Amino acid sequence: MVDCENLEATCAEKGPLAALDSLENHLRESRDYSGWFYTLLMRSRYKLDLPPTPTAPAEEIIEAHQEVYEESIRQAGRTVGQAALQNGQLDAAWQFYKLLGEPEPVRQALLARLPGENDDWEVPIRLAFYEGLAPELGFEWVLARYGLCNAITTLSQETPGGPAVRQHCLRAMVRALRDELWQRLHADLRHREHAANAPVPVEGDPENGGDAAYETVPFVKAPPAGPGDLPRLLDQHPELTVEDSYHIDLSHLQSTVQFAAQLEACPERTLARELCDYGKRLKGRFVPHGEPPFEGFFTGWDHFLAAMEGDDLPLRLAYFQGHAEKAAGEGNPYPAEIWLDLLKKLGRDREALQAAAICQSASALRGPCRELKDFRPMREAARRQKDPVHFLAAILEQRALEPRAR
Repeated sequence: MVDCENLEATCAEKGPLAALDSLENHLRESRDYSGWFYTLLMRSRYKLDLPPTPTAPAEEIIEAHQEVYEESIRQAGRTVGQAALQNGQLDAAWQFYKLLGEPEPVRQALLARLPGENDDWEVPIRLAFYEGLAPELGFEWVLARYGLCNAITTLSQETPGGPAVRQHCLRAMVRALRDELWQRLHADLRHREHAANAPVPVEGDPENGGDAAYETVPFVKAPPAGPGDLPRLLDQHPELTVEDSYHIDLSHLQSTVQFAAQLEACPERTLARELCDYGKRLKGRFVPHGEPPFEGFFTGWDHFLAAMEGDDLPLRLAYFQGHAEKAAGEGNPYPAEIWLDLLKKLGRDREALQAAAICQSASALRGPCRELKDFRPMREAARRQKDPVHFLAAILEQRALEPRAR
C-alpha cells in the first residue's frame, strides 16, 4: 500500500511531477496495472493543465486538448498492457488492449503459450474462446482440459467468431469422441485377451494369509484410426458390443451425433456416421431411443447424415417422408420439421415446401410459395389446418400467376 503521507510530503517538497513519479514507480513495481494506468492519465492531464482527476468526465476536456489527451490514453494503455504481457498476466493486459480495440498483442501472447497440465486454464480459455481472440484454439483447450462434457455444453451456446469457427469446433468434437471410442475399444480388446488366459498371482498368496493380486494390463495407446477402421474393428469383434457393453458416455455420443448434422461437407461428417454405426450395434437397457423419426436413435441420425452425404438419397428421403406423413395423420408435426430441415440443407426448396405444408401454418408458406410460383403447398396446409381464408387466398394467388387470370 502506497504511503499517502509520503506522497503528500513529496508533492509539497518536490512538486506534483515528483509525486506522480513516486506513485507511478510504486504502482508499476506492485503490478497494480489499473492504478498505474490512471496515474499516467493524471500525469497527462496535469501537463495539459486539465482537471487532474483521471476519472473526471471527458466533457471537461476542451476541444483543443481532446486529440492530444486521447493519444495519451492510447499510449498509457499500451504501456501498461505491454508490461502486463511481459509479466504473463494476460487477463490484466486484455483490459487495456480491449479498451484500445487492439487485440493482436494479447492474441499473439495466447498463441505463443500452451497451458501446462498444472496451469490455470480458465483465463487462457476465456480470452481465446469467449473473448474471441483465438476461438478455434480456445475450444481445443476446452476439449483438452475439461473434456467432452464441457465441450458439448460450450457448443450448446452461441459460438464466438461465427459459422466458420463453429464448424471448426464441431469437427474437433467429432474427432475427439471418435478417438476416445477407438482407444477404449482397443483397451477392451486387450483386457478380454488378458482375461482369456489363466490369471497368475504375483503377490499376497491367500494360502499365507494375503489377498491374491493379479497382473494388470498395461496401457498401450492404439495407433490412430483411419477412415473406416472403426466399423471394420467392430465387424471383426462383435463381442465388443454385447449386452450392456458401453465404451463411452452415451449422452456424449448422442449429442455429438446430433451436432454433426450441422456440419458442412467434410471428413468428420463421415466419421460421425462411424459413431452412428457403433451406436446402432449397442444392446441393453441404456441404449437411447427417441421419438420418430429417431425412435431408433442412431439409425435415424445415420439416415440423416447419409442423406447429407448423398448416400442412397432416395432411400433416406423416403425414410423421413414416410415418418412425416404418418405422424401428420396423428397430429404430430415433429417428423415433418425434421424432413423440412433436411430438405433445406440439401437445397431441395420445392420438396421442402411439401414438408412445410405439414408442419407450418398456411400463412407462413405464402412467401416461399410466391417465390416458387406454386401455391399448392399453401392450399394443402390450409386444407389440413381447416383454414378457409388462406385456402381461398392460395387459390386466388395461383390464379393471379396464370396468363389472363381474372
